[in-house]
Formats: sequence, structure tokens, C-alpha cells
Amino acid sequence: MSTKTLIRKAAPAPAARRGGRQLKAPVGPASVIPEGQRCSQVLREFFLCEIGPGFHFDAFMREYVAQGAGRTLADAVAHWHATRQRAAEPQEVGAQFEFNRFLRDWHARHPDGARDQALAAWREHRARPRD
Repeated sequence: MSTKTLIRKAAPAPAARRGGRQLKAPVGPASVIPEGQRCSQVLREFFLCEIGPGFHFDAFMREYVAQGAGRTLADAVAHWHATRQRAAEPQEVGAQFEFNRFLRDWHARHPDGARDQALAAWREHRARPRD
């Protein structure tokens, strides 16, 4: 063994992903949404109790929670009710959901079409060359 001692430096541990403080049960209308709050089961349970079984995290609510730091859950409930008319309108499907957008458009053109026909049309569409 050599007189020189080899010292291995430990690789730095990967930084923990910091999502910020999350609300924990129990929460109420006066609870303030912290920075980095996610659409969690705690929030889902609260909104189901406050709004009813029709509640779901749609694009309007996901954005509100993500950008809602400093607002209360009562404000979020009011936002839910204020956005229901717009939420009922057809929404643009994001580019990352190309399959969903294709199926929506295909079924609009073929209202009596079967799922297997739509999937065959999708496979044909995806096989075409792209620019």
C-alpha cells in the first residue's frame, strides 16, 4: 500500500426538488395558498366539500392554484364559480396533447364513427411525413 492516501470526494447529492410548503389538512376558506402549491388531495377534498361533486381541477383551477400565492381558498372557490361559463365552452387542446386534439376533430367530422376507426385514422395520420 502506498504512503499516499487516496481521498475520494463524494459526489454531491442531487439537490432536493423544492416545491415549497404545501397546505396540509385541515384547511378552511381562510387558508392562504402558499408559493408553489400543487393541486393536491388536500385541496381536492376541500373543494369537493365546498363546491360539491362536480368539482375537478380544470385548466382554470390548475392555473389559479399555481399562480395564487397569497390568495385564500375562499378566493379560489369564488374563482371556480366565476369561470364555469368559460369552462363549459370548448377549450383549445394543447399541442402536447396532439392525440386528444386529433380524436376531438375526427369525431366532430365523423359523429357516428367508432373508436377503432378513429384509431386507424390516427395511425394513418401519424405515418404521414412531416415538415
